[in-house]
Amino acid sequence: MVLPTTLYTRAVIPSSRWICSKVDIAEKDVGDLQDQLASGVEGMKTECLESVEKNATVAPTIAFAGRFKLSGADNPGIVHKLTSVLARNQLTIANMKTKHEEAPFGGTELFTVEGRSVAYEPLASNFEWTKIREELKELGDSLNCDIEFDNVTGSTFRD
Repeated sequence: MVLPTTLYTRAVIPSSRWICSKVDIAEKDVGDLQDQLASGVEGMKTECLESVEKNATVAPTIAFAGRFKLSGADNPGIVHKLTSVLARNQLTIANMKTKHEEAPFGGTELFTVEGRSVAYEPLASNFEWTKIREELKELGDSLNCDIEFDNVTGSTFRD
């Protein structure tokens, strides 16, 4: 009985999106699959990694990690507006927590959301985290909130 070879493939599409897949394939067909993937979509880069372990996993590499924190008066859609800026800049939320508390004066409810956002390799050629920070600062100004955004790439994620 011939056991299949397990390949892990990752395709990076020009828009900075990636697709990862696991393929179990007969060893004699591995070369043909790699050739077909290499000649796929123009501008798309593909990688094939052969598993040496039966239950191996392949994880994407984090190219950028950012810490964000928004503090201010609560209003509808505030989380959506914050996360929309992150998403527009190809960032995904790694973790996030929210907190409500009553303001000491005036009876207003204060809202805090903080977390980590990441972008995976490869980063878009026009990726600049400082521009994202400026966009978030402008959003904070429009919402009358404070928004912090820092580069924590290489740091351990902690709550």
